[in-house]
Amino acid sequence: MPTMTGTLRCPRRTDAFLAAKDLPNRIVADAMTGRFIYAEPDMPLWHASETLEQDKLSALLAREQDLLKGLVTPAIIKQELGKHTDLLTGLYRTDYLYYHALKLMSSGREISVAFADIDNFGEINKRYGHVKGDLILKEFGALLQAHTPPETILCRFGGDEFIILMSCSRETLAAFAHKLRQAVAGYTFPDNIPVTMSVGVATAGRMSDRSLPHGRLLASLINKASLASTSAKKDNSGIKNLEQTTDSESA
Repeated sequence: MPTMTGTLRCPRRTDAFLAAKDLPNRIVADAMTGRFIYAEPDMPLWHASETLEQDKLSALLAREQDLLKGLVTPAIIKQELGKHTDLLTGLYRTDYLYYHALKLMSSGREISVAFADIDNFGEINKRYGHVKGDLILKEFGALLQAHTPPETILCRFGGDEFIILMSCSRETLAAFAHKLRQAVAGYTFPDNIPVTMSVGVATAGRMSDRSLPHGRLLASLINKASLASTSAKKDNSGIKNLEQTTDSESA
């Protein structure tokens, strides 16, 4: 299982832009309209992408230490984001989840995490082969994505483990996870290989309930959900729904 540091690790914008000398007319035109936004070297990819889309901009002006360096274009952002996409499932990796989770936490909203992994996936690989195992992972990821609402954050955590993040109570997410388990159990996977999953659910409550740094609390939340998933797998309960994660538990 990959370890999480609890810090936001999005790539910096230092070199992912077109040089100013290559597009001087475009930079001048953007500056003259007054509709331009600077992209600093530490701007997360996801923030840059959201800024371009929300403000309907064709580029961001890249600036470093008050010096204009060039343009950050949608094409460059798309290329960079591709490096943070899981090649097998097409889902984002965990840095995407960390960015959105920390943004929700900063706004004081309640967040809940569901940690889902496929039951006995190692045995599936041994019995049917890793090629079939990869096909199951691909279809499993697509199935989860097809059943999650637009505002839901879904990523592949690693191996046969996936994380679902929602701004809701743990009861709401647990009910949603139950529906996902039913969808997985009722789905016909390659060669009719039976597939089920176990899920652990944990919540962090609202901002007024928190005193730890967001990164540490989020890392603890993910870890507790993963342990709950393991417990659900061991006792065949399917879903384990933890009580609210408190600061003292996360320390």
